[in-house]
Amino acid sequence: MLHKKTMHIHRSIFYSLLLLSGVLFSSCEQAVLLQPKKRVLKSGDEVAWANPEWQDDDWVNEPVPDGRFWQRFEINFDQRIHKIQHKGLQMLVLGSYEAYWDGVLIFKSGVLGNNRSEEQAGKYITHVLIPDSLSGVGRHILALRIARYHHTGVLKRNAAFVGEYIAFVQRDLKITALMCFLAGAYLITAIYSFLLFINQKSDYSKLIFSLLCFSFLCLILMEYLKFYYAYPYYFQWYRLLIIGLLTLFIAFLVPLFLSIYFQIPQWKYWMAMYFFVLVFITINYRLTSDHTAQIASRTAFVASLCLISYACTLKRKDSWLMLLILSLVGLFNYSLSYGVGNVLFDYDINLFLSFTLWVLAILYLIAKKTKAQRLAYEASLLRSFRLQNELLKKHIQPHFIMNTLTSVMEWIEVSPKKSITFIEALAGEFDILNEIADQQLIPIHQEIDLCQKHLAVMGYRKEIKYVWEDVGIDGQAMIPPAVLHTIVENGITHNIPQSDGSFIFRLTYEALPKQKKYTLITIARMKQMKQGKASREGTGFKYIRSRLKESYGDSWQLESKPTAEGWETNIVIFEK
Repeated sequence: MLHKKTMHIHRSIFYSLLLLSGVLFSSCEQAVLLQPKKRVLKSGDEVAWANPEWQDDDWVNEPVPDGRFWQRFEINFDQRIHKIQHKGLQMLVLGSYEAYWDGVLIFKSGVLGNNRSEEQAGKYITHVLIPDSLSGVGRHILALRIARYHHTGVLKRNAAFVGEYIAFVQRDLKITALMCFLAGAYLITAIYSFLLFINQKSDYSKLIFSLLCFSFLCLILMEYLKFYYAYPYYFQWYRLLIIGLLTLFIAFLVPLFLSIYFQIPQWKYWMAMYFFVLVFITINYRLTSDHTAQIASRTAFVASLCLISYACTLKRKDSWLMLLILSLVGLFNYSLSYGVGNVLFDYDINLFLSFTLWVLAILYLIAKKTKAQRLAYEASLLRSFRLQNELLKKHIQPHFIMNTLTSVMEWIEVSPKKSITFIEALAGEFDILNEIADQQLIPIHQEIDLCQKHLAVMGYRKEIKYVWEDVGIDGQAMIPPAVLHTIVENGITHNIPQSDGSFIFRLTYEALPKQKKYTLITIARMKQMKQGKASREGTGFKYIRSRLKESYGDSWQLESKPTAEGWETNIVIFEK
């Protein structure tokens, strides 16, 4: 079921990618775009500066102090202007302003004032139609009368372009609509990955992947906010700051996800070093700069490439596939330029398309991993049923029943009272076995009770006094069923009482840092075994290993060895 949901998300993102690619390629036609030949500024406020014939040789091309100032753009219309049906002007202005085209007022944005309280902030991006009477071939002057009293950080640069008015609006909105569609796919992926993490809280890679998709969703919304919301000019600085922070956050999460997913040794150490690299970028570059975002993205790419290459040397599963995807992403970005085309940056499109390819690859890996986990879970169920059947068969074997019933009959003839105790011990052992057979873990006090019941039964059968001792046991600790019981059975089978007639089983418990250790010592004499048989592992220890594997995965250790007292078996369980 989870595999099918992952495939649905795969398709949603894939179709979004196809649609976006189609729009991008369809918009690759060489649209006419005229840019200013000259940009100059001057502090102050003189209405006469709107005159296209005004001499501006003493004006500067550097940012001027905030307040009231003018900016003039010189744009030359050549024969290409005839290819533009609806001549439009796109302006990106950090301030409230009045726009004069060849001395004619054609647009106002906000209300100019002489201080912050009087100024009403204008919009950052505006589109204006240029009158046909003012759009002939030749030199034209766009003069902006600007008031800027709100905070814009280090952002000072204004821009203006001339092109097809409808194309300005349509192209931006088309790409924005598809990007929002892609953002919706990221939202679904983020929710889906978070739900997977809730079900598997030990897999933090899914949580990080969810954060990644959600962060990228926010990045898309903030990046294309300028096309569907006409915000005031001073918000541009805050918007770029948020984009910078999101880019740095994503640049940190991508290598973090890869280091956890592919289980890179000492990943905390490497990520700490990488974190300081990003801090260095933050300190030495402006967060509101596109250049900073590009540096952070490239740094994340290089760090990810190094981690995946290391994972390949470690022979991590699917690491070669991820290395191939990252290589394709790098080749894809290298094949495209980072030039400016209208307001959209090719870098933005590269980033979103590259990340989408990467997300598709991760979803494929998650689908494979989810399928493997489902198959492993089904296999564990089958193994659990098999172990349950083995546990029951082991204690309800015909020879065990016949021998026990024969001993009961003998005790009934010899001592009816003891025979009742014998039968009660046998019934108690079967009651516990029936109760724990379908459980994966049981309290150790219940396991000890089972062992004591079995020793009582075997004591009557073999007429040997078996003694059980336990030291420092945590009664609430959990252990797989019949594990100690199986060790006790092996001890009875392969040992005989000592010369003084004693036969002791001693269980000790030791809590160590990040592990707990059970030691069961059989204090008795070993029987003489046939040559070669002693080296073979019997079905009892195979059962123990299967139970430990079922409950603890690979986080355990089993050791059995002879000692001066008899035989010692150690079970060490490591904490994850």
